[in-house]
Amino acid sequence: MDHRTGTFGYVGMLLFSLFAVLPVARSLEIIDIKGPSVVVNGSTSQIVLDCDYDITDYDKSGLVVKWHFNRQTFPIYQWIPTKEPQDLGILKGRLNLKYEVSEDQFSKHRALAIVNPTTDLTGEYTCSISSFESEAFKRKSLIVYAPAEDLSMTYSKPSEDSVVVTCRAGGIFPAPNIAIFRSSSSSKEFIESAKVESQLHPEYGYYNISIEIEVSDYDLDSETMFECVLTIPGTEYRVQEKILYFPGIPALKSSVSSGERVLSSLSFLSILAGLHLLFLH
Repeated sequence: MDHRTGTFGYVGMLLFSLFAVLPVARSLEIIDIKGPSVVVNGSTSQIVLDCDYDITDYDKSGLVVKWHFNRQTFPIYQWIPTKEPQDLGILKGRLNLKYEVSEDQFSKHRALAIVNPTTDLTGEYTCSISSFESEAFKRKSLIVYAPAEDLSMTYSKPSEDSVVVTCRAGGIFPAPNIAIFRSSSSSKEFIESAKVESQLHPEYGYYNISIEIEVSDYDLDSETMFECVLTIPGTEYRVQEKILYFPGIPALKSSVSSGERVLSSLSFLSILAGLHLLFLH
């Protein structure tokens, strides 16, 4: 065996053994962002979004925790373990800065403790952590929704053989979905041709929405149920309203009731009897 080959082989085995026993430095890792995804407006005094991360001793040097809203460059929260946490941007004055998620000095202020969350805080939250060694980030969506303040359903007759069905809802956030169905004893049908109008009132922070359809009486059964369904995407919120419609011309109120007709007949007979007595005399 060549002496040099044997020497290189020995050195290689020595280096392999050395690296095998050395600890491998791990990079920063965000395990999860814990907290609610959906909240009803005005239903709670505080929610917590916790950026649960795993760090090594290498990462503790220069550790910085930041939160961003809707992928904006400027952070809404910043914490450096050697300093007090800062609330910024849309969360200025809206955080419980004393909240501690743990007693560990390198993680206790990693979470957002949002006080009295409102609909304007609906959006995407990004937690980013960095150190001198590495960095990581993770995102979570939050919906703070406002249920509809009202939901109403009406119909009108623009002509003798058609009907217009309208459903309206107001004071709702974020932008809802609305649909109309019609059903009879034999089937239920989603009406695709319905006209939808939605309007945001930014000064109040809510949407008004309406849906309208016009249907010919000839296309309907003798008794048709119209159903309006209102939902908010990303939530389990769902409300509905129903109205029953009978096709045909609305019954006109007779100008003479059946009782009046009987009285009129009796009056007519009385007149005839009077005339008959007059002729006899």
